[in-house]
Amino acid sequence: MDMLTDETIQQTLADTTWRTAFSSYLEAEGVSVRTIRAYQQDITVFGRWYEGVNGEPFTPSGLTSMDLRAYRAQAVAIKTAPATFNRRRATLIRLAQWAMASELLGYNPLRGFERIEEAQQSPRWLTPADAHRLVRALEQEIGGAQTPTWNYQAIRDRALVGLMLYAGLRVSEVCNLNLDDVSIMPRGGRVTVWGKGEKRRFVPLGAELRQVLREYLAMRGDAPGALFTGKRLGMRMQARGVEHRLDHIRRAAGLGAEVTPHALRHTFAKQLVDRGQQLPLVRKLLGHSRLDTTARYTMPGWEDMENAVE
Repeated sequence: MDMLTDETIQQTLADTTWRTAFSSYLEAEGVSVRTIRAYQQDITVFGRWYEGVNGEPFTPSGLTSMDLRAYRAQAVAIKTAPATFNRRRATLIRLAQWAMASELLGYNPLRGFERIEEAQQSPRWLTPADAHRLVRALEQEIGGAQTPTWNYQAIRDRALVGLMLYAGLRVSEVCNLNLDDVSIMPRGGRVTVWGKGEKRRFVPLGAELRQVLREYLAMRGDAPGALFTGKRLGMRMQARGVEHRLDHIRRAAGLGAEVTPHALRHTFAKQLVDRGQQLPLVRKLLGHSRLDTTARYTMPGWEDMENAVE
């Protein structure tokens, strides 16, 4: 095995130091752990390209506008998806802004670092028929449970899927819920949601979702803490666990990989828009900071276009 040189060791320590500092800054700004991980992955991709072009490891202090423009040109040349590049661009802009504020970078390298324009796409949502198949599969999971553990899991899954499909919660918001965030009365109910940037909102619970949650809470009990727990009793359920369970359920329903937690949230929003609800109301329910984000749900989806042609 080759011995590491002192220079390599020092570079590794320096790289670890600024990456850790950047993550700490993002955390202090209220950025979720999931998003911070995505930022670091984008930086790793850029760092590999930077080292391949410049022959030296990437650090924020070495970033130049020439590097960023060349990175964009390479993305265009290899036909990187615009959405992918624009996400990586947003990460690098935030990194550069932090580096300048932290005096790791002495000038602004962002001049000329433009987006790659993309055709605006409608968010993915489930058709009414597919939503019916998904809910039916959830019911079948409950009916087919052969042990108390499986029965508990099936009833829990129906509740967490319901909060995304019928209340529009993000998967991270579902995972962060505690028991006392859910309030159910005889003729109403609501859930207190802590969204991006620690923004709090209240989302009403419809009659069907209230009943689903009542059945889950009756099995869960009144122990304080995380509303949804994983296999280990008392351990808060994580996003990957929710995604794994939804993947199992959508397969049982015969649905494709496009059925994701975010697609369930999109379905909730699309149904509201299709029923004539005003965008400011939909925006408030979803916790969007910008109305133009919500306005995407007014765009026709594939099924809308098929129906128009027919």
